[in-house]
Amino acid sequence: MKISLDKLIRRETDKIDLNFCQKVDTINYCDTSYELACPISINGKISTTKSGFYLDADVEFTVLDNCSRCLEEVEVPIEYSIQGFLVKEDFDEDSFEDDDAFIYDGQDIDLIQIIEQTLDFKLPARVLCDEDCKGLCPGCGANLNKEACSCNEIANDEEIIDPRFAKLKDIFKND
Repeated sequence: MKISLDKLIRRETDKIDLNFCQKVDTINYCDTSYELACPISINGKISTTKSGFYLDADVEFTVLDNCSRCLEEVEVPIEYSIQGFLVKEDFDEDSFEDDDAFIYDGQDIDLIQIIEQTLDFKLPARVLCDEDCKGLCPGCGANLNKEACSCNEIANDEEIIDPRFAKLKDIFKND
């Protein structure tokens, strides 16, 4: 999703409107690749200011992730705003101390790369399919939302004990 800044650089215009949707298969964040359920929608603009080019855009998309309890696939809607200056690699950091700065090369910016950089606090730490999700059985791995677990009916006390602690049980038999 590359946007040409050529018209801004040549001063043919003072802003570029960003109002479009584009289908993207995956987005990467912290060495994890997230599949997208819908196209990325971007609405905003890139404008010329005294300090350089300024990006102000609203981003919307839906990520497919797994429930933290039952591992079922869940659609997670993400909406947020991106605001910051577009700068060359050799920019003066003191000039943009209070603002975000996104580095671009040449005549283009890659909006996917900027979205990946700004996902820090946008993705939830834990995704749940439902607040009342029962999760997986720790014994057999059955999804407790879909089926009843029969681990407790089958198991007796000997099978439940962790083999690493089996010797401790023998200590208490002498009492």
